[in-house]
Amino acid sequence: MKDVKNWSPLHFLASLGAGGMAVTFFMYLMFWVPHPNQPIPIFSDWFSHLGTAGLGMQLMILLGVAGILVFAGFHFKWLLLNFVEYQKFKKNQSLAKIVGTNAHTQLMAMPLTYAMSINVCFIIGAIFVPGLWEFVEWLFPVSILIFLAIGVWASRIYLDFFSHVLHHGSFDHTANNSLSQLLPSFAFAMVGVGLAAPAAMSHNDLTIGISYFLSLFFTTGALFLGMIKLVIGMDDMLKQGVSRASLPTIWVVIPILTTAGIAVMRLSHGLHKLELGHGASNFIFLSMVFSIQIIFFLMGCAVMRRMHYFHKLLNHEETAPVTLALICPGVAFVVMGHFVLNKVIMESGIIAKFGIVYLLLSLALIVLQFLTGWLLFRLAKEQF
Repeated sequence: MKDVKNWSPLHFLASLGAGGMAVTFFMYLMFWVPHPNQPIPIFSDWFSHLGTAGLGMQLMILLGVAGILVFAGFHFKWLLLNFVEYQKFKKNQSLAKIVGTNAHTQLMAMPLTYAMSINVCFIIGAIFVPGLWEFVEWLFPVSILIFLAIGVWASRIYLDFFSHVLHHGSFDHTANNSLSQLLPSFAFAMVGVGLAAPAAMSHNDLTIGISYFLSLFFTTGALFLGMIKLVIGMDDMLKQGVSRASLPTIWVVIPILTTAGIAVMRLSHGLHKLELGHGASNFIFLSMVFSIQIIFFLMGCAVMRRMHYFHKLLNHEETAPVTLALICPGVAFVVMGHFVLNKVIMESGIIAKFGIVYLLLSLALIVLQFLTGWLLFRLAKEQF
């Protein structure tokens, strides 16, 4: 395995992006394949539907299945690559150099990516392992323990950074004119959304209760820290102008809101099993989340265009590993777009499923999905 030049923990974002791309292909099966017996599609659902669906739907199902396999493969390939590079990073004393500095929070990319790995494994198991769903109630406690372990790991990394900077006053505001310090919020939100899955899918009250509490804890922490870091980062950007080197982080709010939004929706399903309705709250909340994402997209797009960032990126003039952070917003937009389209717009009766408007909106999401995948491979080729 070849060495990566100027490796940093941010290179984990390539693996994270590939895992997110696998999730975008899972959306095909999630919303287009009937799965009346469980909350997500499993092997028997898409395999049986493949034999009765029309040619167009068959092709989309096969594309979804293939996309999951391809990007899951790249996810784990790049995860292994980064794991090896991180071991070298520790041995050559590079890790010690960033402890207590602003760059310390880059280490949060590791628990963030490993949390995504669990989600990818869950999707692979459901889609490709026949009969696995029969044992899902036994798997939920295992997933809770794994996500909790990742959450504890992420907490230790962040608390180490937090205590160090408060003790030594080593946080540099002059180098904080970006939203890079929101990476910990993204990591905690990813843990929160993973912990929320059993609350939405389990039928065991104890499992639902533990899942609900832990997910709410990490999701609340993500949003709480996010608000603080957002205010600080925006203040420093307004005073100094945004840092070109960290410009992609201006969109990090988008994936944070996607993960937090899906976590809250899953928790709402958990409340529904206690005979509490959730349809109206989903409509309002997901609409608000998607609106804020669009606002941040437009803000970030305006700044990047002003600074000719896209032009330089396409001309290979922006080569820092932080460019990989551009993948996460694209993935987040596609995933949240599918949820808004299917759980808000379609279920509210505004449009008909598989009608012309529905297909056009789905096509727009697919176009964005493939553009994101293309950008991922282009950036990864430059980095690796």
